[in-house]
Amino acid sequence: MDPAARSEINAADTLSIDQLQAELARLRPLAEMGRMAATVAHEIRNPLAGISANAELLREAVSGPDSECVDIILSEVERLGHLVTDLLYYSREREPELRPIDLPWLARTTCELSQSDAEHAGVELTWAGRGRALGDTELSRQALLNVIRNAVQACREGGRVALVIEQGRIIVEDTGCGVPEILRERLFEPFITGRTRGLGLGATVARRCQRRQQGDLALTATGPTGSRFQLSWPTA
Repeated sequence: MDPAARSEINAADTLSIDQLQAELARLRPLAEMGRMAATVAHEIRNPLAGISANAELLREAVSGPDSECVDIILSEVERLGHLVTDLLYYSREREPELRPIDLPWLARTTCELSQSDAEHAGVELTWAGRGRALGDTELSRQALLNVIRNAVQACREGGRVALVIEQGRIIVEDTGCGVPEILRERLFEPFITGRTRGLGLGATVARRCQRRQQGDLALTATGPTGSRFQLSWPTA
């Protein structure tokens, strides 16, 4: 090889190594911040559980306007709990355990976890269909839970969230106001939200959970009469 050409290749290799080292130096603080966020979120969980348990006892002992104050405490504790859970799932990196999943069972049990929020918002929550998939049960439930929660929050009182189960996928349809056009391209990026409360991690965590188990989450339709999200998994 010509010495001049060899010199150019060596210079290119050196440049790429320098760039790689610079990128590693840039990412190292972000990784540390992620670990710190996970640690803080984990430590917050126990005090929140204690506050919630004692507030429940207090609500049984008071009445009138005081009970409304306790309800506010419980509501805020629940909101903080959701934020902590999203942070933990966003920063967690355990290996997924892929096993056969009965999707009707996943839909039913996840809807049961969301039923209280749906009833409080005056939203009907239904599921129908059948199918199986290959995935991680914990990651799948968290992904579906976040999608359902966002769908319920998008609906007005009297709205409806319907889960349609098929082989290897669950489609979540709502009658909400739709995803604003300005947010559609960046919907699954962290800290992107159209609401004034929350970190905007719900959709991000849901897609992250799906992709970690070789699945995906996509917004397949949206408009002023509602949205449709599709969670997909590999099939056995």
